[in-house]
Amino acid sequence: MPSKEWGIYVRLLHWVIVLTVTFQLFSSLFMADTSTQYLFPYHEIIGLLASLAVLVFWVYAFAVYDLPILFPWNRKGLRIVGSETMNLFRGRLPEAGRRVGLSSFIHGLGLLALTGNALTGVILFNMLPAVHNVPPSDPIAFTHYSIDHKFFGDLLWVYWFGHIIFALLHQFLDNNVLGKIFSLRRRLDR
Repeated sequence: MPSKEWGIYVRLLHWVIVLTVTFQLFSSLFMADTSTQYLFPYHEIIGLLASLAVLVFWVYAFAVYDLPILFPWNRKGLRIVGSETMNLFRGRLPEAGRRVGLSSFIHGLGLLALTGNALTGVILFNMLPAVHNVPPSDPIAFTHYSIDHKFFGDLLWVYWFGHIIFALLHQFLDNNVLGKIFSLRRRLDR
């Protein structure tokens, strides 16, 4: 099944998500140390921007009918994903691009992890008082959401590394996947 190229809006959203999520992941590594607490307000602001980008991505994916590509949870879609997974174990990389298959399915799972992280982050942001030197009004709920936020963050680390590894594999196999997703030149979708 041939793949379509990504439209300019998906590529712009990809840029925003890559930059914000990468900042969020790396800043989260240092925020527990008291000498780096100054990162926390940046983590909050960039996190809200990332959450907005995720929301826009969901709306856009719904509007252009990309949800069945990202979530091929029907018999035909799962058969394609299963076949491409088996081929991966045989050393054959699945085709990248905007089409039903393993690559899009993994992107959908990453979007779910990112959505969980963004949602719990927004909830935590709203639970914190404006002055951060006062504890939240419900510390038990805050702790539970913090644990969920960390869980989704750990999933995002796995996704982030896997995403980079497979993008580089595709790039080295002359698929120019990086040029196709990071180029901001306007092209007609095929």
